[in-house]
Amino acid sequence: MERGELTQQAKVVDMMLTMHSILADRYRRRAQILDILLVAVSTVLVALTFLDPQILIHFKTQPESARLLIGLCSILVFLLSIVALIVDWKGKARQHREAFKTLAGLKSEWRGLVTAYDESDDRYKAEFSRRSALILGNLVPIPDSQFNRLKARHHRKVMLSKMISTHPGSSITVLRLRLWYRRNRKALGAELPDEKER
Repeated sequence: MERGELTQQAKVVDMMLTMHSILADRYRRRAQILDILLVAVSTVLVALTFLDPQILIHFKTQPESARLLIGLCSILVFLLSIVALIVDWKGKARQHREAFKTLAGLKSEWRGLVTAYDESDDRYKAEFSRRSALILGNLVPIPDSQFNRLKARHHRKVMLSKMISTHPGSSITVLRLRLWYRRNRKALGAELPDEKER
C-alpha cells in the first residue's frame, strides 16, 4: 500500500468518524425526546386517573371531558410506545457510537502507520490494510440519504477548525458566517462538473 493511498484512507476514516458521531448524537437526542414525551404523557394520565371529581367542578370541567382526556392520553402513550419500538433510535445511537469507538482506535493505528511508513514492512502494511477493510465493512452503514449532508458537515468542521487555529479567540459564530459566505460565493461562481464536459 502506497503512502498516498494510506493517507487518503485515513481521511476517509476521519470523515466516517464525524458522520458516526453526528448520527449517534442525533439518534440519542431523538430517543431522549421520545422518552420525555412518553413520561410526560404517562404522568398526565396517572394524574387524571386519580383526580377527584370535586376538583373538576372547581375548574368548571365536566367529568366526561376528563374521561375523554384520559382516553386520548392512553392512546398517545400506546402510540408513542409503538413508535419507540419501530424507530429504535436508542439502538441506532448505540450502533453508531460503537462504530465511532471502533473507528477512533483504527484512526490512531492509521496515524501511527502513516508516521512510521518507511520503517514498517510490507507484510504488516498489507495485513493492516486487510484488517482495516474488514473492520470498515462490518460497521453500521451511513444512510445514503444523509451521506452528502454529513460529508458537507465534516468538511465544514475541518475548515472551521483550521480557521479557529489561525484566528484564536475569534467568535465561533463570526467564523461560521465567514466560512458560509466564502464557500457559497465560490460555489455560486464555480462551474458544475457536467458543465465542463459540454
